Amino acid sequence: MNPEMAKKEIKDIRQTARTALKEVREMVSEMRGAKLSDEIIRVKQILKAAEIEFKLEGTTELQDTPLLVETVLSMCLKEAVTNIVKHSGADCCNIVIEELQTGVTITVQDNGVGLSHRSEYIKGNGLQGMKERLEFVNGSLDIKSTDGTTLYIRVPNAIKNNG
Repeated sequence: MNPEMAKKEIKDIRQTARTALKEVREMVSEMRGAKLSDEIIRVKQILKAAEIEFKLEGTTELQDTPLLVETVLSMCLKEAVTNIVKHSGADCCNIVIEELQTGVTITVQDNGVGLSHRSEYIKGNGLQGMKERLEFVNGSLDIKSTDGTTLYIRVPNAIKNNG
């Protein structure tokens, strides 16, 4: 590779790194304060406006979950409910939040049309983005589509040093 090409490549790499850093900073600043309890209030309003019955079990006040993880959970919950409103045709949405010693599980269930072509849906409707966000915090997303759609969102708790 000649020196001119190398300089151009280094310049391109630097520009890409600057752009990536800017995007990460924007994402982090948007994430501040994304508490699950705040997101549940918004979810309730969205579902009410869409005339979808809302049921909640569990607590929205997480005790042992880092803010980054709680933010990822909030973002996923928002995406899940947005999908229900836009695509499901459901008239009921049940959300169950469980905080255990091992981590947090959120189950989002609707009684809508379900997912007809699962692989197609994972590519679209924000489900792939949810999977990627959850993987970033070692979490997972499982989908069951029988009599509506059920999403199982799981994140492990960080290992704490109590020594």
